[in-house]
This record gives sequence, C-alpha cells and structure tokens, in this order.
Amino acid sequence: MSEPTLASAVVDRLRGDILHGVLPPGEKLRLEHLAPRYGVGRTPLREACCRLASEGLVTIVDQRGFRVAPISRADLLDLTRTRQQIETLALRGAIAQGDIAWEGEVTAALHRLQRRAPASGSGTLDDTWELEHARFHATLLSACGSPWLLKFHVTLFDQGERYRRLSQAYGKAGRNVEDEHAALVKVALDRDAERACALLTEHIARTTERVLAGHPGLRAAAPSPESALPTKIRSARSKD
Repeated sequence: MSEPTLASAVVDRLRGDILHGVLPPGEKLRLEHLAPRYGVGRTPLREACCRLASEGLVTIVDQRGFRVAPISRADLLDLTRTRQQIETLALRGAIAQGDIAWEGEVTAALHRLQRRAPASGSGTLDDTWELEHARFHATLLSACGSPWLLKFHVTLFDQGERYRRLSQAYGKAGRNVEDEHAALVKVALDRDAERACALLTEHIARTTERVLAGHPGLRAAAPSPESALPTKIRSARSKD
C-alpha cells in the first residue's frame, strides 16, 4: 500500500472508530497504544489525528497530544442549527437545478435506504442502513451546484452521526424515519422548495431532540429559551 493510500486508510479507520463510539468522546489518543491496533507507525497516526482535528473530530492538546473531541448539549444545538441552515440552502439549490437524472438518483437512493432497517430487533445498528442513509442525504443535495456546500454538509453530517450513534444505547426512536424520508423526497421532486426545506428542518431537529432526550449526559435540568431548536420554520404555504 502506497504512503498516501496508507494515510487515507488510517484516517478512514480512525474516523469510523470515533463516529461509532469505539473511541469515546474525550479519550486520549495515545499513539503508542493505537499503532499496534491499526498496524501503522506513529507518523501516519499523527497525520491522521491532525486531519481529523480539521474536521472537528479530534482536538490537539498542547500542540503534541490528541483527544477525541468532547460532546456537549451546547455543541449539538449549535451543530443542529448550522446543519439546518447549510442543508436547506443546498436543498433549495438542488431543487432549482436538479434535472431528470438527479430525480432518478434521489428516487434510487430512497429505494435502497427503504430496503434496510435502521437497526435489528436487539437495537444493534445496521451498518448498511447507515451507509445508505448518508448516501441518501448526500444525493438529495447533490444537484445544488456548490462543492463548498456539499463539503460542509459531509462534515456536519458526520458530526451529527457521531451524536446519534452515541445515543443509540439510550432509549428508542419513537418515530417513523422511513415516512419522513419518503415525504421529503416527494415534495423535493414536486419542486416545492418551501415545504421541502421545512420538512428537512424538522427532520434534523427531531433527530437532535431524540439524542438530547436519550443521552443522559446531554439532558438539561431545565430547558432555556436559547436551547430551543427551529423545528417549525415554515412559510404559510408549507403549513397546509
């Protein structure tokens, strides 16, 4: 394996372990302990940690050490609001510019996602569903015409997935995500940008509300006005 390929593989494995909670929030990343686990030397691991620090998944301590980025209620709320703004902006662009090929890709992405269940009866996450879920949201925004928006989407989506996965051990979903996705696709393909953005805003907020309610470390003793999430950003038309 070439050096660039090796470095990318280490980044992908380390990112996956952070997103899946294998490396929990706040854990110190001791390179000497991680090297045997990933089968690489300290230099590729240090480079991987630096790259993931730029994505917000790792923090640099005293310019030398690394830790998995911590989680907090305030960070999740900020992340959620930012996702809502970025993704609805991208969705408006995709609806305005998407062609027939985009419509077909979105429909196919939804179909692949619906063929899987998010989790088994025991609550274990389905990795294939997780992959198709990420592809679905990326495909929905793919025609927006802005590589920067799509890049921001991937970074923010991964951060949101980390929180969602960390909360899986606490409580059940209590929602029909499949219907949410299907409704979102329908209005997007109907070119109803206002309604589609309203549904996407709610979809993201519902996930965050579930995480906040399900993870004991993120619950608030008493909700404050500043913690309120935009879940009903709708025009008069979208309230019908």
